[in-house]
Amino acid sequence: MISFRNLLVAGSLVGAFAFGAALFIETRDAQACLHPEREFKFPIKAGAQKGLIFFADGREELVIRPSYKVEGEGLKVKNDAVEGFTTLAWLVPVPNLPDTYKEADAKLFSELEDFTRPQERATRDGRRSLGKNWSDEEDSANGVEFLEEVKVGDYSIQPVKAKGEMGALELNNWLSTNGFGSVDEKVMKYYIDNNHYWLAIKLKNDKGLPANGEVKPLRIGFDTDKPVYPIKINQGRGSFDLELWLITAQEIDTEKTKALGLETVEQQDSTMLQKNRKTRFSDLPQVVKDVASDDEGLKKLKAGELYCYRFFGVGVDKDIDLSKLEADLSFSFKEQPQEEKKD
Repeated sequence: MISFRNLLVAGSLVGAFAFGAALFIETRDAQACLHPEREFKFPIKAGAQKGLIFFADGREELVIRPSYKVEGEGLKVKNDAVEGFTTLAWLVPVPNLPDTYKEADAKLFSELEDFTRPQERATRDGRRSLGKNWSDEEDSANGVEFLEEVKVGDYSIQPVKAKGEMGALELNNWLSTNGFGSVDEKVMKYYIDNNHYWLAIKLKNDKGLPANGEVKPLRIGFDTDKPVYPIKINQGRGSFDLELWLITAQEIDTEKTKALGLETVEQQDSTMLQKNRKTRFSDLPQVVKDVASDDEGLKKLKAGELYCYRFFGVGVDKDIDLSKLEADLSFSFKEQPQEEKKD
């Protein structure tokens, strides 16, 4: 494990922060769950994922940014774009149908990295309704329903609802035909049994997607009883790394997240503390505030103290075996003291 104390003694901490998460996260080769167009002949490998969750009162704003590496002899890059690599497709399962989709600022995660950098220890407005909720009567049906497609910037998002064995077969056939690859039978069963929606996402830029593998983040807003991050969808697709931020008014039980393979700065190196673990909405970087500022369901976060957690997952689906997770990645809150509950 990297010792930040040694870095400080060596006088290289400033330089270490220049490459931020590279100290915590190694790039590992992985079978991509990101799919280019069929005609693109060069292999694409998944890089480290980055995500941000805002959560309050049963409402979540999720920002995701996949990462990739394109390799191969003869690969052509012009103006920092890969020639012939114009489309990228992937799947995001969510517990409820989203009602907002937006592009987030490209600087979002670099601003978050700086805001939460490690330091040595001292001694609903604007929502768009995209479909009705699934009723108990509809739950008994089998098959696939394709809801209204959404276009946001360079993103096209097709929400899909699949029910039962027939729905699983039909959905996997559609995914394979439309460039998303197929989903493992056990993974598909988990999400269908838990009544999830599928977001079939395509990113398209006719000039070519960036050679550095860093695409513009996508923001998704939906209702959920607890903060969640879609991770089981990657089961069996190869090892990858994850860096995830969670901002909420309640304190998270980090021992439980550690058991799932996600560690905080302090859990990775006991000599260090995360900057701005406790903060306020007004103190967040502007590009971070923009994610939650227009969501009426998150208005509670704008007053009072917040917790901002930065988690690192290294070797997800290798060191962290996703097949052993009984549910998708979610977060537990610490129990409040009895006297606080009475208040």
